[in-house]
Amino acid sequence: MNAITQEMINYLREIKPRTIGFMELWTDSSGMDDIDFSLDARYDRLASQCIFDQCDDAQAKRFLEAFLTKQLRVNWSVLEQLSKLLAVRGHLVRSIMDPLLDSHDWSTHDTRVLFLSYLATRSDGADLAMQLLDVVGDDFRDGLFIACLRINSEELDRKLIRKFPEWEEEGAALHDTGNIYALQQFLTKWLKRYPYSDLEKVVKLYFRHKEQN
Repeated sequence: MNAITQEMINYLREIKPRTIGFMELWTDSSGMDDIDFSLDARYDRLASQCIFDQCDDAQAKRFLEAFLTKQLRVNWSVLEQLSKLLAVRGHLVRSIMDPLLDSHDWSTHDTRVLFLSYLATRSDGADLAMQLLDVVGDDFRDGLFIACLRINSEELDRKLIRKFPEWEEEGAALHDTGNIYALQQFLTKWLKRYPYSDLEKVVKLYFRHKEQN
C-alpha cells in the first residue's frame, strides 16, 4: 500500500464517526482494492455532497493527483466520489487535466471518463461538454454527467434534452447504464427552468423506462 492510499484511509477513518451517511469503510491491501466504502443516498454520484468535501485544498490536491495518475487501488464507489471532488476543486490539478483533455481519446472505455467531471471548473466547460456528448460511449458518461449537472448553460441543457431521445433511438441501454437515473436528476434541474412543453419528450421517455424496469 502506497503513502497516498494510506493517507486517504487515515482521512476516511477520521471523518467516519462524525459524518452522517458514511455507513461502512473497508480497507484490505490483500485484495483487488485497498479502499471501499458504503454511503447513503445523499452521496449518490450525481448528488451535491461528496465524501471528500472535508479535505483542505492541500489534501484534495494530493488525492486528485493520485486519482488522475492512477496511483490508487480503490473501488468504483471511491472513484465516483473523487470524480465529484474533481468537479469542484479541479482547478487544483489544472496542470494535469488541461493537457489530458486535449490528448486523450474520450471515446475509449476506461476509468479516465470519470475525469470529465473536471469540465465543471472550466470557463469553456459547456462548449467542451457539448462536443463530448457526441463522443463518450453509452456506459461511460458518469463524469460527463457530473459536470453537465453542475454547469449552468441553457445551450448545454438543450443539447442534453435532444440527446436522450437520440440515444434511445440508437438502442442505448439507458436504464442498465444509469442514464435514466441521470435523466431523473437533470429533469429535477430542468423543470425549474424550462416550460414543460420543451421537456415533454424526455419526461415521457423517463417514465416509459421507469415503467419497463
